[in-house]
Amino acid sequence: MDEQPAQPEAATQLEATLTPEAQPRVIYPPPPNVHWAVLLAAQIVVALLAMVLVPKAWWNLASNLAFDAWAIYLCLWLRKINPDSMSIFCCAAAIAPQIAFAVPTGPQPMTPGATIFAAALVLIALLMWIVTIYVVRADLHFQYNIREPIGLYLGGFMTLSFSFLYFQYHLYKIAQLRERYGDRPFYYQGGPPLP
Repeated sequence: MDEQPAQPEAATQLEATLTPEAQPRVIYPPPPNVHWAVLLAAQIVVALLAMVLVPKAWWNLASNLAFDAWAIYLCLWLRKINPDSMSIFCCAAAIAPQIAFAVPTGPQPMTPGATIFAAALVLIALLMWIVTIYVVRADLHFQYNIREPIGLYLGGFMTLSFSFLYFQYHLYKIAQLRERYGDRPFYYQGGPPLP
């Protein structure tokens, strides 16, 4: 009945003696490797195809979904690398009123109540889209300045103006650097100096 004592103290002491530089570096999956111009062209082509192939009553919905597809994909990618990311929920909250507003209905008289409801849907969709953009920006800053400190900086005005195309501009460059440097650390020149 001689039991060997477990040695958790030795493992704990070993972990305590490791410096942050000596601890193994976590390698995250690379960002989507799609050039922003290709993404824009694909979104335009899908929107044009929707206008050709989809009945006219559904054009607004189809074109909205063509542009929202990349936002959903990017939010799912962020959720994969950081399970705490809330961007996919914000994105869904932004797309739901877009879909509700864009779904065609039969001819109905525009009453003041219907006008107010439609305006409220548009306002909610717009506000939630802005929230989604800045939540994604915060997630990208967290990923590429805290978890993988490479020095990414995303400007507020460019984020608001070009949103997911602007994000993809930087993510494509990061993906290219990731291919070049592999698992070695690198500094992305698109941001301010690291502290």
